[in-house]
Amino acid sequence: MSLRRLIIWSIIGTGISSVTIQLLTIREFLTQFHGNEITISLVLFSWLMLTGLGSLVAKPFRHSSLKIYTLLTLMIALWPLPQMILIRGCREALFIHGSSPGFYTIFLYIVITVAPYCLLTGFILPYAQKVLNDHHHHFESGDLYITDNIGDILGGALFSFLLVYWLKPFPIIALTSALLIGVGLLLLLRSRSYVLLLTALVLASFFYRYALDRPFERHSLSTQYGDVIRYIESPYGRIVVSREGPQRTFWESGIPLYSDSNIVNSEEKIHYPLCQLDRAENVLLISGGLGETLAEVSKYGPAHVDYVELDPYLTDVALELDVIEKAPFLEIKNTDGRRHMKTTERKYDAIIIDLPDPDTFQINRFFTREFFSLAKKVLKRGGVVSMGVRYSQNYLSEIRKKKLSTLYNTARLYFRNVILLPGQEAYFVCSDRELWLDIPARLKSKSIKTSYIEGFFYGNVTKERIRELKEGIDPGEAINTDFEPRLINMVFQEWFTKHGTSPRYFIVILAVLTIIYIVFLGRHKYVLFSTGVTAMGAEMLVIFAFQVIYGYIYLQIGAIITAFLLGLLPGAMVGKTWRRRDAFKLVVSEGLILSLLLLFFVWLTCSRSDLHPFFFLGFCFLFSFFCGFQFPVVTSIIGERNSPAAGCLAADLCGGAVGTLATGTILIPLWGIRSAVIFLILVKVSSIMVVLFSGKKAV
Repeated sequence: MSLRRLIIWSIIGTGISSVTIQLLTIREFLTQFHGNEITISLVLFSWLMLTGLGSLVAKPFRHSSLKIYTLLTLMIALWPLPQMILIRGCREALFIHGSSPGFYTIFLYIVITVAPYCLLTGFILPYAQKVLNDHHHHFESGDLYITDNIGDILGGALFSFLLVYWLKPFPIIALTSALLIGVGLLLLLRSRSYVLLLTALVLASFFYRYALDRPFERHSLSTQYGDVIRYIESPYGRIVVSREGPQRTFWESGIPLYSDSNIVNSEEKIHYPLCQLDRAENVLLISGGLGETLAEVSKYGPAHVDYVELDPYLTDVALELDVIEKAPFLEIKNTDGRRHMKTTERKYDAIIIDLPDPDTFQINRFFTREFFSLAKKVLKRGGVVSMGVRYSQNYLSEIRKKKLSTLYNTARLYFRNVILLPGQEAYFVCSDRELWLDIPARLKSKSIKTSYIEGFFYGNVTKERIRELKEGIDPGEAINTDFEPRLINMVFQEWFTKHGTSPRYFIVILAVLTIIYIVFLGRHKYVLFSTGVTAMGAEMLVIFAFQVIYGYIYLQIGAIITAFLLGLLPGAMVGKTWRRRDAFKLVVSEGLILSLLLLFFVWLTCSRSDLHPFFFLGFCFLFSFFCGFQFPVVTSIIGERNSPAAGCLAADLCGGAVGTLATGTILIPLWGIRSAVIFLILVKVSSIMVVLFSGKKAV
């Protein structure tokens, strides 16, 4: 095979590997830090910024070495496995087990662990062009961009539509590194570097020995989970069943869902709402059906219980281990809870939500105005809705009071009576009927026996604690909605307050560095920078909006990123081949990108309807098409004599990093999705002004 073909295949292989490793890394950090969408934006920001920095480092290199390029290719192929092991192993070594690290700690940990790989992948792309040109193979910056996009698309599609359903992370790494390893070995063989070839073969054999070893991969999780007895990589999340002595714990994406013999939680979440009813014929249980839960529900003699759990892998392993009690009234539905509520024809006496705190957009959507409106529609007259959130029985912080107040005020929009009961969690029971606070007396009237409530309720749920919760409610606190998530805002504030830090320093430093970078960037590269900002910002908008509507971004994030990548290739090809003035092409693409942002803003403001997922994917494709269109146009304006590849790639990637962080970490959590759209529109308006002013001179 010719040198040109080998280098081109190595560029494609780098694209396949980098996108796959990026997606695996996002999923890994989501499970390591019980992560929310802010974690996604931090990983993407770090990834893009470090990759852009790697491209900038390549810019001063005027000459290339084929041997160095080959070694870098092999390093990129082999490093992802040690990187994944480091992410899993070092977390417990650096942080206290079970603790929740702060924002800056998590950010620093992400940067340190992904830096080697990102710097290498950023460096090698413009360096590959130098290798080809130094060996007298004509290869323009637009060709590099298109070739890299081919690999990116292949990697995203392979992961999203095939690998995520069939393989665990280590075998995925082994498979997606194969092309780069093969090309690296062929390049060493072609250059007759036999010592290096033998060394590479030995390293590759060790790489595949451990990457394909199932017990080794499971053992890599032991530092976080302890004795792992079940390990499943579901498309929806990571399911781990661990054991400590006789007790088993079920984990999903790093969050403990259930532990054996947790009778307190099972009794509180079931009896607080169900004892309020005269009869509980039809019950909807959204998550939390493991363990003693269904046995407690059965005490009310229900005719039908719909247990909704998004992940079928979780319910399958629970049934296998006899953690879900089979019953004639039980029907397990593996779907999104809100999706089920929108499509069911059944009316329920009670809806019991047993989810973690609303720390993510996926969970927040079960604590919003839109959810309570939907719950009211599927409840029978006088039905109850119940949910619990964490709180400290001995001290209520100001932020915790705000969270409870927001949830209380939101529920009160649709239910005449809302009571708070201070158990292991603060339980909200909502209904239009009269509600009882004396739970043991109500259970006694129904002849229902309990273990915990009967003996310990009066000692723990005192009148003083009930009054303290009630007095902590501020009726003026804001309402929580799907697209203006006030609870997520408070989670963000609580995150910093808990660790005695502030996001201001981070925001100010980022703003200063961005301004300095823009000043030295040049007008045409600023266009690519702004396009990177809006492209990744729009990607974050779609991720958050999709999460709000459908609630399973862990599965679909690969499809969304792939859709964005898919549009870049045809866009770049059209931009390279369309025979019009470059300034005119740039103006057209800028206008179309701005139009798409305005269209998203109109949908968000006027409709917010539940669009089919293909609409989101189509929006991603169109947006990225016009973004990809601009890269060869701008490099053509700058001219190949000025070696624009490294600088343009860096501008695009750094812009993407800023857009990711600004929208996903700052604007959406603090002020909602609409504020993020307005920010992106303003960025693109500034870019259009730059194009128009520079376009006049160009013409």
